[in-house]
Amino acid sequence: MVDALIFDIETTGLSPLRDKVTCICFADTKAKTSLCFSGDFEGKVIQSFVDYVNKNFYDKLVTYNGWSFDIPFLRVRAMACGVTLPSIFWDDKKICDPYNILVRSKTGKQSEFGELFGKSTCGTGLDCLGFYSDGEFAKIEEHCKSDIVVLEEIFNRMVKAGYKG
Repeated sequence: MVDALIFDIETTGLSPLRDKVTCICFADTKAKTSLCFSGDFEGKVIQSFVDYVNKNFYDKLVTYNGWSFDIPFLRVRAMACGVTLPSIFWDDKKICDPYNILVRSKTGKQSEFGELFGKSTCGTGLDCLGFYSDGEFAKIEEHCKSDIVVLEEIFNRMVKAGYKG
């Protein structure tokens, strides 16, 4: 089995130059645990995540639509906040993006895979913008956690189907 860190971020918008990271949730396949860091202090959210990652070793980062969104967004926001990301976040060979591997198109949303595999997500990333405006970080975490459940199921099924990383 691949030791993977499966993660998702929620943000205040789509531009890493203007918007912020509000939540990072992840599942650690090695430690069999999942956690979320969220709040209005972006630097603290990113640093808490980095501190966890730095204590462990992973073969892969798994993130849905990560090559296009999560990874570049996190890189830019870490630089903006003065946080040093572990080297795995800069090594594209260690990033598994099921979206890019499985669909590479405008179809194939993570929620659709969830439906296919009998898992559901709580709301959408767009809903999280409203949650942020209302200061409802618990709802942002709930959505982000549900994305992780679906993403972990997608990744596990990829491994069962022969994905070697």
